[in-house]
Amino acid sequence: MAEAMTELAKTLEGIVGAGHVRVDGEARRYAVDGVAPRAVVLPGSVDEVSAALAACSKAGAAVVPWGGGSSMGLGGIPQKVDVVLCLVRLNQVLDYEPGDMTSTVQAGMVLSEYQARLKSQGQFLALDTPDETRATIGGILAANVSGPRRIRYGAARDLLIGVRVAHADGRVTKGGAKVVKNVTGYDMNKLYVGSLGTLGVIVEATFRLYPIPPAEHTWVAPFPTAGKASEAIAKILDSPLVPSAVELLNQSAAVEVGRRSGVVPGRRGCLLAVAVASVPEAVKAQLEQARKLGKNAGGSDGQMLGGEGHEKFWAAVRNFDGGQNGGMVLKASVLLDKVADALTQGERLAEKHGLSVAIVSEAGTGIVRYYLRGEAGVPDRFRRLAEAVVPLRAFATDAKGSLVVLHAPPEVKPSVDVWGPVGEVFPLMRGLKERFDPGRILNPGRFVGGL
Repeated sequence: MAEAMTELAKTLEGIVGAGHVRVDGEARRYAVDGVAPRAVVLPGSVDEVSAALAACSKAGAAVVPWGGGSSMGLGGIPQKVDVVLCLVRLNQVLDYEPGDMTSTVQAGMVLSEYQARLKSQGQFLALDTPDETRATIGGILAANVSGPRRIRYGAARDLLIGVRVAHADGRVTKGGAKVVKNVTGYDMNKLYVGSLGTLGVIVEATFRLYPIPPAEHTWVAPFPTAGKASEAIAKILDSPLVPSAVELLNQSAAVEVGRRSGVVPGRRGCLLAVAVASVPEAVKAQLEQARKLGKNAGGSDGQMLGGEGHEKFWAAVRNFDGGQNGGMVLKASVLLDKVADALTQGERLAEKHGLSVAIVSEAGTGIVRYYLRGEAGVPDRFRRLAEAVVPLRAFATDAKGSLVVLHAPPEVKPSVDVWGPVGEVFPLMRGLKERFDPGRILNPGRFVGGL
């Protein structure tokens, strides 16, 4: 195998140039859950991606697609990692029509750089994902990452109108907008979003864009309980108000976000934040109405945030990382009226298992993230983390939702099902994998059911 990998590395050097292939110590920096690749290849064009994949397919080498590395904690421990295919050199805006409010971008472009380009025309891509200075377009789509603005603009698949993909054997296909016919017979936009690169490697994406709102401010206020905050959220969502984000944080998360942003979290309970984006007059009126609804439900007056204060608060929320560095991050999706219960249940289970927990929820969409941590130095902290997954998943299932592990130490993953059951759709997913990647070279073992 070592000899075959040496030959493959030479082949890859012939495709992308010796300066764009990493081996040995440099390659180990790209380890996935402790599994280091034999080589890392950094193609500079779609043709080079195609040729590199074809060479790996011929050699039977397992390939892990890699963007900025911000979502590499998602997925099971890989069965093997021979080659990491890093797309950071594919970082160009290929087409931008401000009048049509559409743009085509290569998958390796970092989100913050893309937003800066669009901002010059008064537009933006309505994705506010974590770590935007590192996360790439392709990685965001492959991991199906979204942020607080999802309530207003939808998730990644709602904004994507066209995609170009390199397949395991090197074929390159297009789907969605700007093509006459979808060549595979599937809705490729939805097919590849969230597939973690197991069906193909996204190399280009075409998006629907939005104008940057004239103003966006936030009302943020402490509530004595998650239940009281949930009453306020229900009233806000049932009103004519049009929030761009509705976030609910438990006390631990509120303290950390407050430390980073200067927002006073309150002495107990939780913190509710509501953002509105529109013309200044409408923003002021809607947030004042949100404040009244919140006070009637038992909240405080809170604070109005604009300008730098608003930006710092939402950056702290988006980039919350309380479960990294030995901790675990879980993402549950539940019914809206179960969000408060999700916070309460998470705190109870954390206490039961001797863990600390910070909880950040997109309360208007039912997305709840648990950042669990065991005390450093405690011998059984990894076991405690693993044992917390099953009851939290059971709660999410009862709440008509699901739960996945976004990040966990490699010591935890063998003891948990990071994706959870998928039920009757699994045979279809397995069939798609067999059709698109019959040699099982793309991210083997990292997706649902070990696909």
